[in-house]
Amino acid sequence: MRTHKRRKSRNKQLFFLIIGIEILLLVSGFAYVQFRPMVVKAVTLEAGEKALNIDEFLRYKNRKGSFITDVQDMNLNIPGTYKIKIKVGNRIHTSNLKIVDTKAPTATVVNQMVLREELIEASAFVTDVSDATDVTIAYKKEPDTKQIGDQEVTVVLVDASLNFVEMTATLTVLDINNSVSIEAGSKMDLTVEDFVNKDKYQASFVTDLTTLDISKPTVHQIQINVNGRTVTGTIEVIDTTPPTATINNQQVWKGENPVANTFVKDIKDASEVTVSYQGTPDFSKLGEQEVILDLVDSSSNHTQLKALCTIKTDSEAPVIMGAGDKTVYIGDSVSYKKGVRVEDNKDKDLTFTVDSSKVNLKKEGNYTVTYSAKDSSGNKTTKSITITVKKFLISEDKVNEMADEVLAKIVDYGMTNRETAYEIYKWIKQHISYTGTSDKSDWLAEAYRGMTNGVGDCFTYYAVAQALLTRADIDNMRVTRVGGRTKHFWNLINCGDGWYHFDSCPNKDHKPSFMLTDAEVAALTKLRGNNYYTFDKTLYPETPKK
Repeated sequence: MRTHKRRKSRNKQLFFLIIGIEILLLVSGFAYVQFRPMVVKAVTLEAGEKALNIDEFLRYKNRKGSFITDVQDMNLNIPGTYKIKIKVGNRIHTSNLKIVDTKAPTATVVNQMVLREELIEASAFVTDVSDATDVTIAYKKEPDTKQIGDQEVTVVLVDASLNFVEMTATLTVLDINNSVSIEAGSKMDLTVEDFVNKDKYQASFVTDLTTLDISKPTVHQIQINVNGRTVTGTIEVIDTTPPTATINNQQVWKGENPVANTFVKDIKDASEVTVSYQGTPDFSKLGEQEVILDLVDSSSNHTQLKALCTIKTDSEAPVIMGAGDKTVYIGDSVSYKKGVRVEDNKDKDLTFTVDSSKVNLKKEGNYTVTYSAKDSSGNKTTKSITITVKKFLISEDKVNEMADEVLAKIVDYGMTNRETAYEIYKWIKQHISYTGTSDKSDWLAEAYRGMTNGVGDCFTYYAVAQALLTRADIDNMRVTRVGGRTKHFWNLINCGDGWYHFDSCPNKDHKPSFMLTDAEVAALTKLRGNNYYTFDKTLYPETPKK
């Protein structure tokens, strides 16, 4: 009985063990299906051959996947190993993309023709070079372009992955000159025979030689067609001719140091020429001496010339020109320097001084004015003139005649007295400049001076106004300042509507002073100060009150 029970218990345990194993196998199978790798470890691609295909990365062809990595921006021409992320189902897998370059470059061979001793690059022997990576082209052995005729040339094409290929071409070295010289500044008379033996080859210029500048040393590359092939040659423009020039003997002052090129003129050469002294001339030694000049052009051609230099000393004083005696009238101004100049045998544009300190333009008399000038050698000269100051006498008829000429220009028929007075006011403002001087002893003389010379002070302005207003039949009288540091004069006028102040003299504030009342001139006096329009009102008629 006990044996039976034990056997039944073992059978039950065995049953549960088998069930457990089956469940474990079922879970393991499910996990394997869920987590097995879905992409290959690596995909190898030849550089530059094709685009990426997602199917090449999938381990199971019945599954669908997509690139997470942006393969569109990848340069598939650069060898290397790149991580690629791929999504299959809900999982992201990683694979490797190996870009390899195992193919040598390809190209087309080009045979070449050159002139003797002409350089030619290895790349000239191939064209249509193709490879996924950069290709360098070099000679296996440098060709000898001194050797006339045909020779075999091998060039080696190597890409960035060190794949290489050797290609063989033919180089023909022509028995012709690759460089011809011609003198700068000469006539272009070269022919194709200067480069090519026409008995051996058929040749012609491709380059138009008439367009080449051969006036100065330089090197021109030209092209020549030889037996149907274009080759390159050079024309070297050389300068072997020494410069020429004309001697230009000089006279210089002691102490001067003339530059060398002042001793030559009319320099002729195809290139730039410098002129220098041979040795150091002594320009402090009086008399005649020989100077030796070196003329050298930019091609190092030399010419030596001899010139004479005469060194002299300056003992001649300047001459003052244009200074002469003058007669002026009291109240006039004098321009002492106008028309005066200084001439000198050595110096140009000398200045001079004027001593006019003894002249009194307010008093009759004869006064001395002294001019002085000194040149760079220390030679000095002086010249004295006499200024005669006279009292100016003028007739009333003459002043009236001049006033009538002015009025004829500014007054039109039918103008009112006020309009006429305003034209007189404007004319005086525009035609007389303030200098601060006048002869206040004679209003006629000052009116004449103002209309003739156009200068004066307030007395001049008053006098001209009196002359013009009187001839225009406008009542007027003189007003004189009372007090103040200086005197001031202006006019009172009556155009038929009362007396008004009329002051044509300029003032700093530029305020108008035509037809002013007593109140208005009082306000201006307060503004300007210095008793500007202060006067004895008992001596003059009162103006209207506005």
